[in-house]
Amino acid sequence: MRRNDIAVRLKQGGTLSLKEQIRTVFTLSVPAILEQVAYTMMSFIDTAMVGSLGRTATASISLVSSTVWLLGGINMAAAVGFSVQVAQYLGAGRQEDAQDVLRQAMLFNAAFGALLAALAFPLGRLLPWILGAEEELRPLAGAYLTIVGLFLPFSLANNLYASVLRCCGNTKAPGIISLSMCLLNALFNFLLIFPGRTVQLGGLSVFIWGAGMGVHGAALGTGLSTAVTALLQFSLAAFREPSVRLRRGGLWRFSRRCMTNMVRLALPVAFDRVTMCMAQIVQTAIITSLGAVSLAAHYIAVTAEAICYMPSSGVSFAATTLVGQAIGANRRDMAKRFAYLNAVLGFGMMLVTSTVLWLFAPRLVSLFTPDREVLSLGARVLRIVAFSEPLFGLSIIISGALRGAGDTRAPFLINLASMWGVRIAVTLLYARRFGLVGVWTAMTVELLVRGSIFLVRLLRGKWLGTKRLA
Repeated sequence: MRRNDIAVRLKQGGTLSLKEQIRTVFTLSVPAILEQVAYTMMSFIDTAMVGSLGRTATASISLVSSTVWLLGGINMAAAVGFSVQVAQYLGAGRQEDAQDVLRQAMLFNAAFGALLAALAFPLGRLLPWILGAEEELRPLAGAYLTIVGLFLPFSLANNLYASVLRCCGNTKAPGIISLSMCLLNALFNFLLIFPGRTVQLGGLSVFIWGAGMGVHGAALGTGLSTAVTALLQFSLAAFREPSVRLRRGGLWRFSRRCMTNMVRLALPVAFDRVTMCMAQIVQTAIITSLGAVSLAAHYIAVTAEAICYMPSSGVSFAATTLVGQAIGANRRDMAKRFAYLNAVLGFGMMLVTSTVLWLFAPRLVSLFTPDREVLSLGARVLRIVAFSEPLFGLSIIISGALRGAGDTRAPFLINLASMWGVRIAVTLLYARRFGLVGVWTAMTVELLVRGSIFLVRLLRGKWLGTKRLA
């Protein structure tokens, strides 16, 4: 089934068979999963290359990684605010309204992106000091955060236009572009992190240029690769995607309806990201007090863990698109079916990946560091968290379904209670006595609680009563 046929059939009152539903979910999910693979590989490449510089370099990036995720989460919130409108309008057959949303998203990208970039300098100077980092970590951590921050307008664009394309049913293009970002990041890192060197190729000595910028080069490589791919995502959404591409005659101004919808959808997501990342920053501050080995092991383990929940992130994108289009077409019966099907398929995938994570934890960590102490600790905490990954993945997928329905408040409240009421509280109890193992035990308990609450929310069905967008 072609992706444009889904919204049409739902609007006309048609029903998809179970086989068609499964095929549709996989058609949308597989490219999105591959996109997450590309993002994860990008993180792997950064961590491995920086890890080769020593534990100080790894620890300095770990120190500010939660803040980078926080800024990225704010970008994601904005993307949700616009892209869910696109999904519901297309489901309702309101193509002109969907196109108007894209124009306003572009205006927002320019204005808000510039504001985020302006925050880079004060954050880079103050945050390492606020977190109580060791003196040798502060300059590297601050420089990394500043450079990444300057590229936040492109990061926002990448999230925004990729989300719009996905909510149009086009997950293939963002996946391919994300793969290119991974390759570009590897190339830029290779040239910018390490100094120039001579290598032997077939008996010939070949000099390869390198900037030798270390941690600064890792940040710049990530920023440049993000900028290139953001321009590609923008070009596809604005000029090639049939459902929303720009046409003559459209108004270039913010409308009250669009921005009200955006705030209604995005604000809970933004609060969600802020509260979760603030909790992660507090957690990082606790881990920082445990020393550089724990800090480096934590960062590497978080990076390696990402391989486990990649499927759930991809399936979550499919859930947002399908539930959003079904709600827009006023087909709550199909919205419920799509939400349940995505949850079941995603949970099955997570059972497989969590098993892989437990079995190969030492080998995964060894990809990022030669330090035996860091390797041993990182592998140990990964095996602890593996038991919670299926329910963690379920929480991600259900969040995507709820957001497609316009219910962005519930995920925020669940995550707020879970992160601060469970993770931080248990971390404070366990960290001093059990070190990093105690921190990751607290994380595991919290993920199990969070996934269970999201499952109850899905099964109760109150989210189906969420009011459609105006």
